[in-house]
Amino acid sequence: MNYRAIAKKLLQEQPQTIAVLLARLPAQDASEIVKLLPDFVQADLLQRIVHIERLPEEVLAEIDATLDAILRSR
Repeated sequence: MNYRAIAKKLLQEQPQTIAVLLARLPAQDASEIVKLLPDFVQADLLQRIVHIERLPEEVLAEIDATLDAILRSR
């Protein structure tokens, strides 16, 4: 997995979307990506991840589609 390319693409998304995407990845992959993001983004994302609540299935499906597109475009 090209973590640098994924981190760069994620920065084009809204912060809440990035947080949900990272929360849905395996912890090892998410941590490698977070380490590549600017410090101020890391702090915001980690705070958002901690406070993520259950999302509707249609929102999760859309987020999963976004994640698949990002992973395929690397």
